[in-house]
Amino acid sequence: MKATQWLVVLGGVAMLCGACGSTQAAARNTTAASPTVWHFPTYPVAQPVTTVATGARPSNQCAPLVPAPTLEPAVSSSRSLVIAVLAGGSRYVVRDITDISHPSTVSTFDAVSSPKFVGAADVSYVDGDANVVRLTYSSSRKVTVARCALLFDWSPDGTALAYLNQTDSGSELHLLRGGVDRSLGPIPQSGGGGCESIAGCGIANSLDYRLSYSPDGAFISMVFNGFGKSVFRIWSSDGKPLESGDSKEFTMSAWSGSGLYYRDAQGVSVWRAGNTSTFLPGVVWIRPHASPAGGLIVYLSRDAGGWGHISVVDTTTRVARELKAHRSEPVFLTSRYVWYLGERDCVPADGCGSNPPFRPASGKTYIYDLQDGTETASVIVAVLDVWPHAA
Repeated sequence: MKATQWLVVLGGVAMLCGACGSTQAAARNTTAASPTVWHFPTYPVAQPVTTVATGARPSNQCAPLVPAPTLEPAVSSSRSLVIAVLAGGSRYVVRDITDISHPSTVSTFDAVSSPKFVGAADVSYVDGDANVVRLTYSSSRKVTVARCALLFDWSPDGTALAYLNQTDSGSELHLLRGGVDRSLGPIPQSGGGGCESIAGCGIANSLDYRLSYSPDGAFISMVFNGFGKSVFRIWSSDGKPLESGDSKEFTMSAWSGSGLYYRDAQGVSVWRAGNTSTFLPGVVWIRPHASPAGGLIVYLSRDAGGWGHISVVDTTTRVARELKAHRSEPVFLTSRYVWYLGERDCVPADGCGSNPPFRPASGKTYIYDLQDGTETASVIVAVLDVWPHAA
């Protein structure tokens, strides 16, 4: 990949679409030796994007599994865990950070898409054949639970799976629950594309693709903003449609408590039990993540020079405070610690222009202690998911 080429990928969607056709061999070209780290382009993506195939699809390749699997409950734990990539490494690790001063790696595994926790004992990802796989990492037990998936999320108890299914006729959301796999209806396509330089990649601050269960498992949300139509949907946990308001202005969503927080034309709004209100008027937040303890959301914003600013907002008081500047891609590791990337000045090869929409990554990462306000260097170079999930 050229140093000046910045791909805008769909949170993994662009890669996974390729595996839904007949190019299973092509999908496997995304090697497990170099993990796919799907950050949006504050720095180049770590993998080439698998191309979409045009060959004929084997009959019923994307039909739900028969019989539909009954999903085992997730294992809970008081441990704090993170799926990460470590400096000098090329594989995903499950890292125990309960004592963050003495972390330990409890498992190492390969995957061609961004993995996430099902529970404390299982991780899940989409494999090279576009199957949703559930892996018990301590025993390497692997189970395929769905086919032709682009995005997915698990209910908090691990007994239900929502996934975006891609077939020749289009995309639709599926709900696998209680041994039944059913469609909840079609989802508009959102397109894909890329950027040749940072200067021409302002869409990086708006592009986002999230399919999420609420922390209590009562709701499923889908908030997309891509190159085409945006998508805003909310269903009940049994698949009943509750909200549908597609607009190019909806993006960057995060559940915290009973609220779905998302960016719109007015700033940041929140949806609770059918009611919508303004949460942070005028704020243009980017890739928010909620705390495992609830009550706080960390997010990125950018100033006129394209520099990132990391802030935390209290969902009760709506008071936000900045943690650090010249940083990006924040995520809670635990309720006390926030991980993020460093940023650097541009060099000519970056193609930043006179008014860049974002700044390149410095290659350094950090952990911020919310309790004492200190920042330390981190050996974690990418965070894919944390356990426990947001509350």
